[in-house]
Amino acid sequence: MARARASSRAAAPRRLPRGRHALAPEEVARDQRERLIAAVPGVVAEKGYAATSVADIVRAAAVSRNAFYKNFADKQECFAVAYDAGHERLFEVLTAPCESGGTVEERVEGSLMTGLAALAGEPALARMLFVEAPAAGEEIALRYHQWLGRYGKLLRAAAAEPSPDAIPPVELEPVIVGGIASRIGAEVLRGRTAHLPELIEPIARYVLAFYALAEAASAASSSAASPARGARRSQRQTAA
Repeated sequence: MARARASSRAAAPRRLPRGRHALAPEEVARDQRERLIAAVPGVVAEKGYAATSVADIVRAAAVSRNAFYKNFADKQECFAVAYDAGHERLFEVLTAPCESGGTVEERVEGSLMTGLAALAGEPALARMLFVEAPAAGEEIALRYHQWLGRYGKLLRAAAAEPSPDAIPPVELEPVIVGGIASRIGAEVLRGRTAHLPELIEPIARYVLAFYALAEAASAASSSAASPARGARRSQRQTAA
């Protein structure tokens, strides 16, 4: 399985000035924490989660081992924080198109366009979120599914304009979002992260098909209910 190479590595962390400087201790601590978090995707993309060590992260972040343990208990905690931070960034990118005007088709396509482009531009982040995380232990796997749940709610928000009956049931959200995540992960594993924007059209069709099914089911339910309502109305009129 090919690992991400130099193109997926994070940029070299900005080092604090050596010797005396005017930075307050809390500023130094915050900078070190941010650099450790920023270093995780590149290291994990190159080595894989299981092979990544605290020493690898410390070296990439250009901070001391002591600084690492002032911020995190172990590698898993550092990875979990970096993982959540990565999803927060992606979620923010996806949110604006989902909440903008236009049809549900335009919202879904706009969200996919911005999200897939963002992942294509950061292959290390894409690998961390959709390849390494699901295999990084039970705690991270749980976080992975929690994030899929948040994306499912965002998908529902994209369909705010249509009738509620035309929105797929909540139980289907993990199926829809999980399918998208699986496809992204497969592309990353095949070394096609840069080509993720090519998936906009097929994934949009996949998502919108669920809306179409929900709408059809709603229409069928309404049609089936109408004769029953008519029969009850006739019975009441006859009784009168």
